[in-house]
Amino acid sequence: MKENCWSKTLLGVYNYLETIAGAIDKITMKTALNSFQFSKNNYEKNNVYNISNKLIDLSERKITLINLKILIEECLKNLAKSDALILIARYINKQKIGDIALKHSLSNRTIFRKLNTAEGKFMNALIRLGYNTLRLKNMLKNEHWILNYYESLASKNGKEDFVLENVSLEKVVAL
Repeated sequence: MKENCWSKTLLGVYNYLETIAGAIDKITMKTALNSFQFSKNNYEKNNVYNISNKLIDLSERKITLINLKILIEECLKNLAKSDALILIARYINKQKIGDIALKHSLSNRTIFRKLNTAEGKFMNALIRLGYNTLRLKNMLKNEHWILNYYESLASKNGKEDFVLENVSLEKVVAL
């Protein structure tokens, strides 16, 4: 299911959102504090306009990450408790299928089926909140690391139809 790639992507990056938002804070602070250093040789990079734009871009990225974190949490709240627990155990707590199966006294295959169903329900919760594939791509267009993760999941599932125009898909987090 193509949409499950978005579920897996969003749940998979959830643990990193706060860390990256913190890194953006540090970069913003460093950029702002060092902005007084002016050099004639670096006028293109150090003028007030460019520094202001860089700070605004960093702030917008942080807002996107915070909104994404809130969106994921809201979707998990809208799921049945059993579905939310299995998604949290697998993606957020990074538990293995065998451990989840043992904890719930179920077979591994049953956990895989429940996990697949829960991922579909998570995507349905996203759609109910107004976040379809197109809106997610638009929201995350500047978060190449998330789009790279989505692309890797989509290609593993044989869904290589995801194309970004004018974007190089390198495994780099651009901050």
